[in-house]
Amino acid sequence: MPERSPDTARPTGQEAVAAETGGDGGKGNEILRWLVGVVANATVLTALLVYFGWQRNDVQSQELGFDESILGMSTRDYVLRSVWPVLVLLLTIAIGGMVWLRWDDRLVRRIRAGGRDDREVRWTLRMLPFAWLILPGAVWIIGYVWRTAAYVAFPFSIGAGVLLLVYAVQLRSMLPGAVDPPPGRAPLLRAFAAIIVGVSLFWGASDYATIQGYAMADRFAAGIRNLTQVVVYSPKRLYLTAPGVTETRLADDKAAYRYRYSGLRLNVHTGGHYVLVSDGWTRRDGVVMLIADDDPVRLEFVRRR
Repeated sequence: MPERSPDTARPTGQEAVAAETGGDGGKGNEILRWLVGVVANATVLTALLVYFGWQRNDVQSQELGFDESILGMSTRDYVLRSVWPVLVLLLTIAIGGMVWLRWDDRLVRRIRAGGRDDREVRWTLRMLPFAWLILPGAVWIIGYVWRTAAYVAFPFSIGAGVLLLVYAVQLRSMLPGAVDPPPGRAPLLRAFAAIIVGVSLFWGASDYATIQGYAMADRFAAGIRNLTQVVVYSPKRLYLTAPGVTETRLADDKAAYRYRYSGLRLNVHTGGHYVLVSDGWTRRDGVVMLIADDDPVRLEFVRRR
């Protein structure tokens, strides 16, 4: 059998890239597959949903004047109440990924056609390593005009900048004459990038949840009259003295319930109890009341009008 020459034993740079990426895909495909594997992990998604739900409820509760822990929400409560906002967040990431793929296809074609001689390739490879600094700086400047949007986007810009830095390293390996990195360097780079991306993801979700919490508290304070009315009947006097609550002693001594309390609104039912506020609730003078499911009372929920 004839012995292969060194030139034929080792593929050229472009052939190696084509073989590594399946002939058509670019380095962006590879990075995005890795990113999707991190973000779409069931454990990561569950942790993100729980953390988002807790942070949003904590901010809202502090604004309304009570501690979030009294709600006694379960992991299931946090997850179900966080699905829609987190889906919006993930959809935004997915759209960004699709734009990246489009850009990657164009850039890989230009690298294969012209290498470093291509002006767009040359400037891209100069700018991408500084994306971790450029993107957060741009978001910081935008914050002077759109403060809320920048507050949420700033952590994500750090994660995106780190991903672009890794992308730049991958693109440089495609250039003709590129030297292979030392063994084990690429996995370490991705591991460190994964840590930063994970932190930025949870940091950004926390900022988003904070904004949502403030908004929910404002809607709650402005829409007390839109909450479901609750009438509480009790066999004994409960001394519910919140602003706007009316206590009525029933005349029938043989009735199972001797006291009626009106002027109450249902905030939420969670953790095995009803969380009630009164019609006169305000940020300055508000009382939150809890009635357990097994308390010897009867609750009537009045249809909203």
